[in-house]
Amino acid sequence: MGLESALPILKAATPEQLQAFVDLDCWVNDAPDAAELDSWLAAFASDGQETLATAYLSLDEELQVWFLTETLRVYEAHGDEPIPDPPRGARRMNTPDRMFVIEVASKFEGELDPLALIDALYRRDIEESYRLLVASRWELESTLTEEALRFRNGRVADLGFPPRDEAVKLFAPPPAKPRAPSIAQHPVTQTLPALYAAPLLDKSLLSRALGRIDDEALIGQLERDFMNLVNLAVVAYGETPRDVAHIGDITTRVRDTVSLGIESLMTVVADNDSDDDRAAALVRTWSLTDLFRQGHQQSVALQRSAGTLAADPVVKAWLDKTESEADDYSQDKQDRAFVRGLLQIPPLLVSPDPLKTTASRAFASKNDIDSARTRLEAIRERVT
Repeated sequence: MGLESALPILKAATPEQLQAFVDLDCWVNDAPDAAELDSWLAAFASDGQETLATAYLSLDEELQVWFLTETLRVYEAHGDEPIPDPPRGARRMNTPDRMFVIEVASKFEGELDPLALIDALYRRDIEESYRLLVASRWELESTLTEEALRFRNGRVADLGFPPRDEAVKLFAPPPAKPRAPSIAQHPVTQTLPALYAAPLLDKSLLSRALGRIDDEALIGQLERDFMNLVNLAVVAYGETPRDVAHIGDITTRVRDTVSLGIESLMTVVADNDSDDDRAAALVRTWSLTDLFRQGHQQSVALQRSAGTLAADPVVKAWLDKTESEADDYSQDKQDRAFVRGLLQIPPLLVSPDPLKTTASRAFASKNDIDSARTRLEAIRERVT
C-alpha cells in the first residue's frame, strides 16, 4: 500500500507493533538507517503534530536520540561556547523554551522536517524534549547505536530472527534419529501469513504431505514451525527481514529444501497417493528444521565436488575469465554460472535457461541432485 496509504492502519498499531516495524525495516546490518526511519515518521507527520510526537516517543530512547544526532546540529543558546555562523542555506530555529538553537544537518535529505519534529515534541512535553536535545548534544553516537542494537536484537530474536551465528546452525548435519515437531516461539500466530503460505500452494512434496494431515492442532503447530524456519533461513542466508521480495524467495527455498529432505528419507518416490501418505508420516515424526537439514545435506556432497573441481588450476582460470558481450548465451557462461551456484553457501541450482543465468533456486528433489551431478561431470570432462 505504501506508508502514506497505510496510515489508518499504522495509527491503530500499538507502540510495541510500531517498534517491531522499525526493528524489521530500519536497520542495515548493525546500524540504524536514518532514511528508512525518516520515511516511517513522515507517514505519521502527515496526520499532524500529535500523531508524529506519539509515534516518535514510542521508539527506544536511544533510537530517538540517535535520530536527532543524525538530522540536527544542537547548540546551547546561553552556553559559554559561541554559536558558529550557519552555512549558506542552512535552516535554523530557536526551541520554544529558548534553551537551544537547532540547525538541520547539511547531510540530511528526508521527507520529514526535523524542525517540525522538534516543534511537535515541545508541544507534547517540554521537559522530555529538553532532555532529548541535551542527550543528542552530548551522547556518543557509537554508544547510542550499540545500546539501540542490543535492544533491537533481543526483540528481533523473539520474532524468530536470531543473530547470524545462531541462524547458520540451520546448516548443521541432521540428527541420526527423528525428533518430533516442536512448538515454535510464536504461540499467538493463529494462521500462516500469506507471504509464507503462498509457496505451499504449489505441488511440492511438503505441500502434498501437509494435505494428508487432518489434525488441525498439528497443522497449526507445523505452520508456526514453518514460519519460524523461514525466519531462521532469512538470517542464515544473509538476508534481512526488510526485503519482502527476498523473504518470498527464501520461503520457496525452504519449502524445496524440506521437500528434498522428505524425499531423501523415502526409498522410492512415484508421485502417487501412497507416497503422499509416507511423506505425511515423516512430517509427523520429524521436525521441519531437521527435514530442512536433511535436504541441505543432500546438496553438500555436490558442493564439495564443485569445490574440488574449482580448485583445479585450469578450471579456476576458466571460472575467473572476464566475460564480454561475445560470451552472452554461450555454453561457457551458462556452465560458469552453474558451478558458481554450487559453490555458494548453501549451494543453489542455477537456471539452465541461457536468458536467466542469474536466476537460481534450491534443490527440490533427488532428480535435481542427480541431474546436477551429471552436468558437473560433463563440465569437468569438457573444461579439463
